[in-house]
Amino acid sequence: MAENILISYQSISKRFGGVQALDDVSFSIRKGEIHGLIGENGAGKSTLIKITGGIYRRDQGQILWDGRPLEVNSPLEAERHGISIVHQEIPLCGNLTVAQNVFLGRLITNRFGQPKWDEMEERTVELFRQIGQSIDPRARVGELSVALKQLTAIVQALNGTAKFLIMDEPTSALTPGEVETLFEVLRRLKNEGTTIMIVSHILSEMMEITDRVTVLRNGRHVGTLDTKDATIEGLVHMMVGDVPLPTPKESTAVRGEVVLKVRGLSQNRLRLKDINFDLYRQEILGLAGIQGAGRTELATTLFGVHQPDSGTIELEGREIKIKNPRQAIEHGIGYLTEDRRNLGVFWDMSVWQNAGAAIIDELTSYGNVLDNKRIEEMAAKSISDLQIKTSGLSQTIRYLSGGNQQKVLLARWLNVKPKILILDEPTRGVDVGAKAEIRKVIQELVDQGISVIVISSDLEELLAMSDRVLVMANGSIKGEFLAREATFDKIMALAVQK
Repeated sequence: MAENILISYQSISKRFGGVQALDDVSFSIRKGEIHGLIGENGAGKSTLIKITGGIYRRDQGQILWDGRPLEVNSPLEAERHGISIVHQEIPLCGNLTVAQNVFLGRLITNRFGQPKWDEMEERTVELFRQIGQSIDPRARVGELSVALKQLTAIVQALNGTAKFLIMDEPTSALTPGEVETLFEVLRRLKNEGTTIMIVSHILSEMMEITDRVTVLRNGRHVGTLDTKDATIEGLVHMMVGDVPLPTPKESTAVRGEVVLKVRGLSQNRLRLKDINFDLYRQEILGLAGIQGAGRTELATTLFGVHQPDSGTIELEGREIKIKNPRQAIEHGIGYLTEDRRNLGVFWDMSVWQNAGAAIIDELTSYGNVLDNKRIEEMAAKSISDLQIKTSGLSQTIRYLSGGNQQKVLLARWLNVKPKILILDEPTRGVDVGAKAEIRKVIQELVDQGISVIVISSDLEELLAMSDRVLVMANGSIKGEFLAREATFDKIMALAVQK
């Protein structure tokens, strides 16, 4: 069988700081097969893809390519070996034509160096024909459907010597009909000798399209098995393992008092579809789901970053329209972003400036002059209440630890005194001690009367923190559990639905 192996991963390890992303991972992919790679968020799938594609360097182990050691130090080197990756975020230039994208970086030119567009357009049409599709090579990619963009990315990858095609979540934004079209293309490529690896959370699709499946969990290889011998239930168990459930917290929710009522909420561009749920007074409502489920999109729509195309939002029994985040804040809704680095922290500003950013009007006196006394009182209370470790109010926030930066951002929203606080991955990237402190603060807020919506990819943490859990997949809510009755398997079974 060894002669039939295209690529073999042998004891691959990769660490980022204190995080072991991959730990002694070993498995092989056969020539001419469609191989599935699955696992929870953070299992190490993307890290392995980027090592294969020359984006990351492995710390340990080796990769054998057709039986020989493979050293890939850049995406260009990977491409020269015949390794092509179609990333989840399709890296196409929307202002260019299909042909221009397909030949990006590999133009056909005449002896004067001028592009031969007629020849490249003809070649583009031929490449699409080879995978059973037709295309206008002069169409602007930005105007294509998601499915055609995905196929353009595949053709771009195949416009060379692609022997190994890696696809990261290729169906996450496709309709069922578009998925079937894509699968027909992949089967055709397989029959022509291309080896394919697909990364996906949608297990029903993996059961349909793959020949074998490899499961990663917490950076380690759990197993590789023939798809015909697998079941969805068995794969879910391999993904989550025998993890003991956390002890459910004592609920403080006032079930008879609805603070937020959402009915029929849809946002077409964000692919949110018919969202319906209630949030009770003093409740912690968890939102579970995998990457691309629509959790952050729902949060930002409730916060006014995006406006819904249909549906209603009621706050304390009164319908409201939220056109922007400022209006959301005025209604008593706060939102802690998941992207602390790019959307949360003002890096070159002080602790007090970051903590007071959402209430800057309240920190000024007549003539829009900053009121130092109010600032000191606000910042001192924030530092004390959240136990923020800082040298002082004026310390630049970039020099705090990740956990203390997150506490400052949490203080920002506590200073608003919201009725509803939406927390998107509130403990991501912080250490164990800071996680416990943040969870304690959240419970104290609820005890004071605030209702909280928590998004977390850490199921154990989400179940330990929440009263109820809603499970999202593909832009809609698939089910609801009381946290004390939920299990990992139940949640994952809904989270991987199409």
